[in-house]
Amino acid sequence: MHVERQAGILLLVGSLVMSITCGAIIVSGFFAGVLEDHAERVFWAGALTAGLMVAVLAAAAFPGGEDDRRTIRRVTWLTRLGIVLFVAAPTLCIVAMIADFYRLLV
Repeated sequence: MHVERQAGILLLVGSLVMSITCGAIIVSGFFAGVLEDHAERVFWAGALTAGLMVAVLAAAAFPGGEDDRRTIRRVTWLTRLGIVLFVAAPTLCIVAMIADFYRLLV
């Protein structure tokens, strides 16, 4: 139950961080709609990674199972994967915005 609670907190924090990141990108005026340059592709890779992060952390927070050892292994593994995605998703989005501004990935 403790690991599931931690996964739930990570799900909340991850969703909040991605909401803030995407909101800041929208407010900045960055538009990644036509996929003509590489920066937009990096941005959408970050957005897809964020969606995957939310799904993985939601699966980790899902209560579950009769066997406590297997449940703990599942939640721990999914939480670790979610943390990696948690770091990668906003990083990709921010790098794409900076690269587009400075025309680094033409």
